[in-house]
Amino acid sequence: MSGNGPFLWLDASGPPAGFRSLPPGGMCLSAFLFVERDDKILLGKYADDPRWETLTGLDENRWRTHGQGLTIPATHMKFGEDPREAAKRVGEEVLLLERITYGEPRVEVDLYEPKRFPGRLHYDVWFLIDAVGEGIEIEVPPWYAELGWHDPRTVPSGAYARSHEDVVARWLVRR
Repeated sequence: MSGNGPFLWLDASGPPAGFRSLPPGGMCLSAFLFVERDDKILLGKYADDPRWETLTGLDENRWRTHGQGLTIPATHMKFGEDPREAAKRVGEEVLLLERITYGEPRVEVDLYEPKRFPGRLHYDVWFLIDAVGEGIEIEVPPWYAELGWHDPRTVPSGAYARSHEDVVARWLVRR
């Protein structure tokens, strides 16, 4: 078995046409939680807080670099984690919300050349999950500098961090 592709099957014992290692530019699987209220979604800005790494897998460089822009509540998925469980983890552990209903994940993909890996392609697999709840009251957790309701149709793309404007745009198209 070659283990060098061409099909994106990542497994140590995968078929000969699969891979045994990650693509050179890396690959991320992330769950994005779109909490909605009155045609607005919940967006936040990261505080300079080391709990981001434990909560979502963001390292210090990323939460500091991207702390000035708006982000969708999200997480990198844990090994073997179902996207529905990742969404629930974001709702309960990151946003500290109760009594919300989670929709089924919708999958989007992105492929691009990241600044940190010139000449290499990075793969993103996004699981977009809608959430709604009656009377959601937001208390800003200490790991957020701010957290509030925003109309995704009017937030300028430059106000987002980490290319979250691309994720929001994909979410809006399929609504």
